[in-house]
Amino acid sequence: MIAKNRGRALLVTAMVLAVPALSWGSGFALFEAGGRSGGMAGAMVAVGDDLSTLFWNPAGAAFQTDEGTQLMFGVTLIWPEQTVYGSSPYPGDGYEAEQVSQTFFPPHIFLGIPINDRLEVSFAFWTPFGLGTEWEDDFLGNYVSKKADLMVFDFGVSMAYQLSENFAFGIGIDYMVAQIELTRNIGLINPYDQRLTDVAEASLKGTGINSAWAWNTGILWKMGGGFSFGASYRSEFTINGEGEAGFTQIPTGYQDFDGLLGTFFPFDDKVPIEASIAFPDFWNVGLAWQNEKWTISGQYGVMGWSVYEDLPIIFPENPEFSSVRQEDWEDAAQWRVGLELRASQHWDLRVGYLFDETPQPAWGMSPLLADGDRTAYTGGLSYHTDRFRFDIGYEQVTIDTRSTEGQSPDGFDGTWEGSSPLLHMSITLKF
Repeated sequence: MIAKNRGRALLVTAMVLAVPALSWGSGFALFEAGGRSGGMAGAMVAVGDDLSTLFWNPAGAAFQTDEGTQLMFGVTLIWPEQTVYGSSPYPGDGYEAEQVSQTFFPPHIFLGIPINDRLEVSFAFWTPFGLGTEWEDDFLGNYVSKKADLMVFDFGVSMAYQLSENFAFGIGIDYMVAQIELTRNIGLINPYDQRLTDVAEASLKGTGINSAWAWNTGILWKMGGGFSFGASYRSEFTINGEGEAGFTQIPTGYQDFDGLLGTFFPFDDKVPIEASIAFPDFWNVGLAWQNEKWTISGQYGVMGWSVYEDLPIIFPENPEFSSVRQEDWEDAAQWRVGLELRASQHWDLRVGYLFDETPQPAWGMSPLLADGDRTAYTGGLSYHTDRFRFDIGYEQVTIDTRSTEGQSPDGFDGTWEGSSPLLHMSITLKF
C-alpha cells in the first residue's frame, strides 16, 4: 500500500513537472515580416507603402492599388543565444551553461489584389509567435525545460478601402494555428544515495489542429506636407489546445529503484492533456514624414500581455493531476524608429532602432523562457525595378541581463544573458 501510494505520488509529480513548459509559447513574439520592415526596426505603421503593411497596418494596402497585383515572399533567419550562470539547487555547485545553437526560419507570404482604384483585398501567411529553446543533456536545469519548440501560423484575409484621397481604412480576420513540442526531465531523490536523479524524460506534443480566430484593423491618414499618421490594432486570442504526454525511462543504475518507477510511471502509454493559452492584443500608433529621397518614421505600441495570468493544465481522464501555473505577465510597450534613404534609382538604404519592454516578471524566468528588456539596432538595403524588388535587413537584438535571485518557483535560480542576430529577406513581384 505504501509503495502504491508512493508510486501514485511520483506519477502526479511527473505530470505536474511535465506540462508547465507550455507557458514558453506565448512569450516569444515575432514582428518583422519583410526585409524592408526589418531594416527599419518595424517602424511601419504610418508608412504603409509595401506589402508588409498587411501586418503593421492593413489600411496601407488601399494606397497601393496603382501597383497592380503584388506578391511578397521571404524568410527571417534567427539565431538565438542565451547563457545562464549561478548556483545549482543540488548539490549546490556553481554552473554556467549556453543554449544549443539553433537556426529558425519563419516564412512570410503576402498577396495584394486591387479590385478597383480604392479597394484592395489581400491574403497573408506568416508566423507571429515562435522560436524555441534547447539545452545540452547534462544541463542542470533540464528538469525545468530541456527542449521547447513552438510556432503559431497566421492565415489572414484583409480588405483596405480608400475613403478619400488621403484617408484609408483596413480590416482583416486571422486564423491562427499552433504547433508545439516540449521535452523536460523528471528529477527525483534516489533513496539509495539521497541525490537528485533524472528518472524519466517527459515529452509533450500538440495533436490535431489547435487553432483560434482573431481580427485586425487600422487607419492611415496622409496629412499633407509629407506627413502621415497610422494606427492599428490586432486582437487577443486564446488557443484551447489538445495534446498528449509521454514518458521515457532513464535508467538510474539501481535495478530495484528502476523497477519501482517502471511499475507506476506510464512509460508505455500516452496521457491526453488540454491547455488554454492566451495570446495578447497589440496596438500601434505612428507618425512618418516622406519626400522623394527620405522616409523618417516612428511609432509606439503596446502588447496586452496582462491577459496571460495563468496556465491551466487539464487531464480529462485524470482530473486529480490537473493544475494551474501562475504567470502574471504585464502589458509591455515598444518604441521604434526607422530611417530610409532612396540613394539612387534602384537602391535604397535604411537603419532603425527599437526598445521592447519585457512582460515577464523576474521570478518567472527559467530555462523554459528567460526574457528581458530588448534593444535592437537594424540596417538594410533594397534593389528594385518597376516589377521586382529585393529587400534585406539585419537586426541585432540584445536582451538585458536579469537574475531570479532566489525568486524562482521552479527552484532553479540564475543570471541570464541573451542576444539574437536576425536576417530578414523578401522578394516582391508586381504583375
